[in-house]
Amino acid sequence: MKNKILLSTLIASTLLLSSQAGATQTTGTANFNLVYPITVTEATAMEFGDIDVSIDGSCVLDYADATTGANCIAGGATAASGDFTITAANGIVNISLSGADTSVAGVTFTPTIASPTVTVAANTASLKVGGTVAVLAASASAGAHALSYTVDVIY
Repeated sequence: MKNKILLSTLIASTLLLSSQAGATQTTGTANFNLVYPITVTEATAMEFGDIDVSIDGSCVLDYADATTGANCIAGGATAASGDFTITAANGIVNISLSGADTSVAGVTFTPTIASPTVTVAANTASLKVGGTVAVLAASASAGAHALSYTVDVIY
């Protein structure tokens, strides 16, 4: 009986030692990049002012708040280019415009930007947006209108 207990103890300790000898550890790596999330806020809505609906033509709004074109009428609301504040990590961000609204009959709206990139410094940048409103007199109707567009900002 004593030999059986001794033999059982010897076998158990051998198994315990052999399972411990086969164990190992290693360290894994977790990579990530901490960045400032991009936010875009419209600071100033684009304003063309009064546009003549009685003739075919267009009104162009530049990035310095001035309008030109046969359909631009002096008076009315003060012209203002769209102004957006971008918050992001310092460096270059890519800009594009999309989704110009086509819901006003007889009007084609085309927003524009001066450059497809903007430099972010101190985690902020400003983006000016101009554009063109083209009028087809036969199908356009007088009245106050608002059209939308999308500003896309990408690292």
